[in-house]
Amino acid sequence: MTGPSDQELGEARWFPTDLDVPSRTFSFVALDDAVIDRSSFLDTRIDAPLAAAVQVGQAQIQRDQRGQRDLPSARVAWLFHTSFCGSTLAARALHCPPAAVCLREPLVLRRLADARHRAMPLQGLLETTVGLLARPWHAGGAVVIKPTHAALNLASDMLAATPGSRAVVLTSSLQDFLVSNLKKPPESQSRIPQLAERALAIGTFASRLPPQALAPPDLLCAAALQWAAQREVMADLVAVDDGARVRAIDMSWLLDDLADAMTQCARWLQVEIPEHALRDRCEGIGGRNAKAMDVAYSAAQRASEAEIVVAHFARELANALAWSERWLLPAMRPQARLDPARWSQA
Repeated sequence: MTGPSDQELGEARWFPTDLDVPSRTFSFVALDDAVIDRSSFLDTRIDAPLAAAVQVGQAQIQRDQRGQRDLPSARVAWLFHTSFCGSTLAARALHCPPAAVCLREPLVLRRLADARHRAMPLQGLLETTVGLLARPWHAGGAVVIKPTHAALNLASDMLAATPGSRAVVLTSSLQDFLVSNLKKPPESQSRIPQLAERALAIGTFASRLPPQALAPPDLLCAAALQWAAQREVMADLVAVDDGARVRAIDMSWLLDDLADAMTQCARWLQVEIPEHALRDRCEGIGGRNAKAMDVAYSAAQRASEAEIVVAHFARELANALAWSERWLLPAMRPQARLDPARWSQA
């Protein structure tokens, strides 16, 4: 397959499906925004012919980006999130072409986040990647980018790479987070210590914790440690530019009134989706599983499942919450510990 020309590299349809950080080489596949809509995530699960991808080096992309500087660019907004907080639902709601295209967890950002975690040099690679993701899909339309939670170590750099952009950080309560972990299969639960370690590597929270907090006695306590570390990162993000660019919201708002939450989020993000279109979108996806849209699901069903989990694992939950109360919460800043309040429409 012939690779994209310099002119085509300015078009969003040439999508970067992968990135080899050591060689600074991107893989591209030509696709349209219908692929973005039907793919649960834009990583290895993207509904695209990955075997047909073509490789382009960073040097050629940078030349193209320099040549495109005088062309209109998309308005960019960020949807950051901790784990198990309804972020996929929010991202689907904000995907309303042509007004807005939402990129759910592009693999290229995970590659960069993994490289940062391993202390590999990036040297402008993040800016190149963000420039690719920020290309407009439709004239006058916005691009909302939802990185994986594993890329929280890059969140402040992403904001710096897109001056004028705004962000929402979506999170959930400790109880909701622990219940969500208990619903996951053993394979997913086995990754909790690694995810906790990864979140602790960001910022200064680990240095404020007592030794007992860094040695959780079981997986559910390790999940609580992951939650606390991610919430501390959230607090740092909200403080960017003295709070002028980032706001945090709790998952409960989405579950109570998805249309209201997303209408206000879009307004804050300066993503100009017609309100009737956004409300229609929320109504259409509100009763579906955000990760598998052919499966019916609802907030009521989720609440029912949570009640069953809480009853079945009452002792384990009580122990994890008590352990958190003793070893984690005292080290957390108030803005990280308390659930975010909803903001007013004003």
